Amino acid sequence: MIQTNELVSFLKLKTVHSGFLDQIKVSYRPLICPFDELLNEVKDAQSAFDIGCGSGQFALLLAEFTSIKRIGGIEIDKRLITNARELLQPYSGKVTTDFQPYDGSTLPDAMKEYDLIFLIDVLHHIPVAYQESFIKKVYDHMRPGARFIVKDINGGSPFVLFNKMHDLIFAREIGHEWSMKRLIDTAQQAGFKILSTSKKQIYVYPHYTVILTK
Repeated sequence: MIQTNELVSFLKLKTVHSGFLDQIKVSYRPLICPFDELLNEVKDAQSAFDIGCGSGQFALLLAEFTSIKRIGGIEIDKRLITNARELLQPYSGKVTTDFQPYDGSTLPDAMKEYDLIFLIDVLHHIPVAYQESFIKKVYDHMRPGARFIVKDINGGSPFVLFNKMHDLIFAREIGHEWSMKRLIDTAQQAGFKILSTSKKQIYVYPHYTVILTK
């Protein structure tokens, strides 16, 4: 089983060249986000797609700690796409990667080729008017049998206020967090089947993970 301390020790050795804050996010996020549990869900999957891949931190962990052979991702910030490509370049002989800019609307058809789709702390950053339709859009861009793993902050917990302060400081916006029940209900309405659900409190951050399949 993958452990958090392994992830932090590994990430501290990796460098991005676009600023101190990006480096901090890459190196220490596993301390407040259950990446270890997400990685342990990969199991025998051979390909993974990360929606909102950021600087490629989670993709890097997939390449280092799992048997994944193909990694794709999209991100609105083109600067972060550059970071992701840089971080994964040393793995070019082991893993095929494809990181592309996202226009905020159109999901790539290539998502249908992946075994796993990850959405990690992204849902609450999607504008309120588009959150529900986004879940349906992901469903429409998955192949039958693929898994959709959603990790987000639990809007049903009073501790959600700490994440709102976190986002205001680091992302300069206030998130729109859902409760786990709302995600489950929305996912089922979109056509997803629920495989598993879990909650985890890490310091002041209330997390939930919902694993879905088409």
